[in-house]
Amino acid sequence: MGGRRYADPDILSLIRETGQLIDPRSTVVTRARRLSNEYIAYGGDSRDPIARLIIIASLCGLEVEAMDSQHAARYNRDAVLIPVGNHGKRVILYNPARPAGRIAFSIAHEIAHTFFPATGAGARFRTVCNPATREANELERLCDLAASELLMPIDRFRVVVGQRFGLPAVESTAAEFGSSMESTAFRMASAHPGVAVAGLLMFRRRKQEERAIRQIASQQLLFGAAPADFEIAEPKYRRQSFFASDACTQEHLIPWNKSFTPESVVYRAGRDRKIRSGAERLPNKSATIGRIEAMPAPFQRSMDVELPDVLFFWVA
Repeated sequence: MGGRRYADPDILSLIRETGQLIDPRSTVVTRARRLSNEYIAYGGDSRDPIARLIIIASLCGLEVEAMDSQHAARYNRDAVLIPVGNHGKRVILYNPARPAGRIAFSIAHEIAHTFFPATGAGARFRTVCNPATREANELERLCDLAASELLMPIDRFRVVVGQRFGLPAVESTAAEFGSSMESTAFRMASAHPGVAVAGLLMFRRRKQEERAIRQIASQQLLFGAAPADFEIAEPKYRRQSFFASDACTQEHLIPWNKSFTPESVVYRAGRDRKIRSGAERLPNKSATIGRIEAMPAPFQRSMDVELPDVLFFWVA
């Protein structure tokens, strides 16, 4: 659909519901905007993003509650959508220990999961798939897209940002919307009027490379030496999440887990722990050279790495 391939059952159920004629990206954004407009029609404002999203959730028949310590340990997530009882009731549980910006975006993300007809089992998909895998990526990206529209409506976002699209403006823009810096950085791309992309990169090896290293290590324990021709692959910055403006085409897509070359500015940003910028082409099918900015992600998923997770923003 729309030049993209989808395999997740939740997304396929949405495509079938719309008669297989509408790109699911367009569907989820339209539904998010409809909810925001319904909220405004009831006289709501946007001064408290979490309170606003709790009301929007109620328009979808959802309740929002803070997790207790038992649920926080069980789910280990910022928020999760779960069914309660046998009467079709669904509740969004959020982790109150997380930063407010992450809570707001995560509530919006869980609201977006209700846009998919097959999501009746609540946390089904997230408990089966690691959100950092290719399988989880397509559904989670669509929910993030809708969540951005709920938390940072595109028209108001463009007014607030003005001509300051880029990572240096992320902190002040996040403060304006009560959003996390990470989600705001991604919104810089999806709301950009031109060709722009953004995403999260993790410094790591491919899974098969990690498996090969573990296998060789076990052989060394048994036989005392590694094969003479074995070379340990170096970790690289690899694409995890990805967001693009409406002006982007399929050639601007960076495939999941695709690595950036060691010459990219993203490595300098990781080493220096600062915002760094430069001019380069992306590891995709486009030959366009654009301006890239990169910075360490404020929220680190793992501290046991050589270089931190990095956010990047690129504009043609």
